Amino acid sequence: MIPKQFRIHVVLIVAALFMIIFPILSETPDADKAERARAAAAVFLDRVDAGDYGDSWDLLAELAQEKISREKWTEQLAEARERSGALVERQQEDASFSTEAKDSPEGEYILLSYDARFEKATGVTEYVTVMLTDQGWQVAGYFMQ
Repeated sequence: MIPKQFRIHVVLIVAALFMIIFPILSETPDADKAERARAAAAVFLDRVDAGDYGDSWDLLAELAQEKISREKWTEQLAEARERSGALVERQQEDASFSTEAKDSPEGEYILLSYDARFEKATGVTEYVTVMLTDQGWQVAGYFMQ
C-alpha cells in the first residue's frame, strides 16, 4: 500500500503520463485511412518521379491548387529535381494523423515522411501531406528537405 502522503504524487505522475502518451497515440492514423493516404501519395509520387509535374498538380487537392498555379508548381518541381537528380530509392518512415494543418481548414490530414536518395542528393526527407476531400484522399502538399 502506498503511504497517504505519496498518493497525490502517484496520481499526478499517472495524469502526467496520460497527458504525454494520449496525444502521441491519437496522432497515429487508423490502418485503413493510412493505406488509402499512402496509395494517393504513391500515385502522386509516381507522377513526380516520372517528371510529369503538370500531372502531379492535377492530382493535388483543390485547396493546394488554389495556393499555387500549375505553372509555378511545375517550375519549382523541375528546379528541385534538377538539383537532386533522379530518384534512386525511397522508403516511408512515418505517418501521422491530424485534424488541422497550417493555413488550412479543419479536416483529416495524414503527413507521410519518406527517406529518399537521389542521384545528386542523399539523406533527403520528402513530406507528403494527404487530406480527405469529397473525392477521397488527395495530396495537399509536397516538400523536400
